[in-house]
Amino acid sequence: MKCTIVWFRRDLRIFDHGPLHRAARRGLVVPVFILDRALLEHPEIGVARVAFMLECLRSLHKDLRNRGGRLIIRYGDPVDILPKLVRETQAEGIYAHVDFERIYGRVRDARLNRALADQGMKIRWFEPPGTTPDLVAYPNYRDLWYSQMQEPIIPAPIRVAVPDSIRSAWLEEGRSHLSANISDPIPTVEDLGFTADDKVIPPGGIHSARKMLQEFLTRKTKSYYWQLSYPGATATSGLSPHIKFGVISVRECYQTTQAFLSTLAPLNSPWADSTASQGRNQKVKRSCRQFISRLRWGSGFTQRFRYLPQLEVRSLYTIFDDDGWDFNDRLYEAWQIGQTGFPIIDAAARCLEATGGWKELNFRVRAIYSSFLSNLMGMDWRYGALHFMQHLIDGDCPIDHYQWAMQSGVTHCLDKTWTRIYNPGQAAVNRCDPNGVFIRRWLPELANVPIETLGAPPRLKDYPPPMLDYREARQHRVEQLESQRKNVLTVENVLPFLARLPESVEPFGTDTCMAQVNQRYPSDIQWYSTLSPELFPAALDLDNLVEEEAIALRTWFVAHVDIKLHRSRARSQAGVGRDRFRSVKVHDGVEQLNLW
Repeated sequence: MKCTIVWFRRDLRIFDHGPLHRAARRGLVVPVFILDRALLEHPEIGVARVAFMLECLRSLHKDLRNRGGRLIIRYGDPVDILPKLVRETQAEGIYAHVDFERIYGRVRDARLNRALADQGMKIRWFEPPGTTPDLVAYPNYRDLWYSQMQEPIIPAPIRVAVPDSIRSAWLEEGRSHLSANISDPIPTVEDLGFTADDKVIPPGGIHSARKMLQEFLTRKTKSYYWQLSYPGATATSGLSPHIKFGVISVRECYQTTQAFLSTLAPLNSPWADSTASQGRNQKVKRSCRQFISRLRWGSGFTQRFRYLPQLEVRSLYTIFDDDGWDFNDRLYEAWQIGQTGFPIIDAAARCLEATGGWKELNFRVRAIYSSFLSNLMGMDWRYGALHFMQHLIDGDCPIDHYQWAMQSGVTHCLDKTWTRIYNPGQAAVNRCDPNGVFIRRWLPELANVPIETLGAPPRLKDYPPPMLDYREARQHRVEQLESQRKNVLTVENVLPFLARLPESVEPFGTDTCMAQVNQRYPSDIQWYSTLSPELFPAALDLDNLVEEEAIALRTWFVAHVDIKLHRSRARSQAGVGRDRFRSVKVHDGVEQLNLW
């Protein structure tokens, strides 16, 4: 009978899993997960995220056992382990999803392709839902994403048959591990050499993810759209860690949401028997559309990294990195631990460190917290992304890094030259925490400060004064961005200004990168010691794009909707001076906003 190894990576599920489904139909299956030493020793590793991953592996193992299968655990370098496993199990080859979250993964997979070919072995790569190997314009990608989300969900195999060599190695009934020569046990974080922190780990596995999704749809969609900016409301689905590790597919989230929407009574139907129920349904529909948009945005960030993996370690445009950033180790540490003197920033810092951010630290607060470091403190966004990834339970490199770059103003230089530089004082409290719930939870020393002054509290013995003047810092950043952007804005062809993949793909956060910071992070450096590494999938060759390809790539870094200036009532009441904008219509319905 044909035998196939299924290599699980960021797809820890048995439902909507193309490689597993196809392998089970062919015959025998050897499911394997490799605890990759290089990833476990990456400077951006987060202990709580590893703990959550291990919980998901236990759940995956249980799901496979319920269908007759077993999850094989190995520790080390996949390039060494997988060819050996092919020989041990006499498998015909390997099935796996393509992975392009990190440069390391693409270097690893290119090495694996070469090693397998040298030994006459085969591997088949499957495209994850919501991705494409082709360079397409962003509007076309949107259509492609929705089309793929509407395709039938791939069913879980009814049975996962394993080779006799694995079945016979299973110990007596009731034991939970294979013999050591077949599989390592699923470890604890301590087994891997980490010290567990106090973050509460969300429940792992597909069943927990589905339960959370149903609770979100039935309980939170009446208010999700409107409360998404309020961290104290915990309005998010909480599914981001599960989506990061592929415990539940984005396609299942999409189709479950659409199925829920279909249960709502249509307007003007006999079942919509009151104005109140009609209004409630409209709110739910708007929230569900927003949730689906965020699923699509996450896939889009990953697709950008497929085209340009250098975005993990570089700004999109070289001018921003060449022009340099300021750095102050003492102020960086104050930002990390929540001692900036701006309550919304400090509450975000302490929430991130204590919880891993997967539930309370929503998009809006993350944006304010990150913008503060780069736009007001003037520090390289990569220091912030590094800190986030070391704590986030839902840390996803393309989403995290690209959002950091966006908030620092170093991505959109085309048709959208404005940057969100948030006022971190009372305006932020009014906008995001109008009742002070989030701030007072994480800054108990401010418990007695009135809400009217919570954004700029009076001098207190146990709370620091503001580390900077917002207006001065903001003005400096606006002038700096205008100076940096001017050359890019005046040319039609921006390809010469885009960052190339560096010869050394050393991760940001290794000793070399952190020379000016009094913080060191252990890392495995062997894999990036070779210059100009081969990647799989390959990155775009920016120097050889034809005009049509260059135009398509450009669409990924412009705004495709009209951008309306939002002025909240709270901001006006706070007496904050109005920023001045000039709005200019440009081609294809894109609106350009310039600070002036």
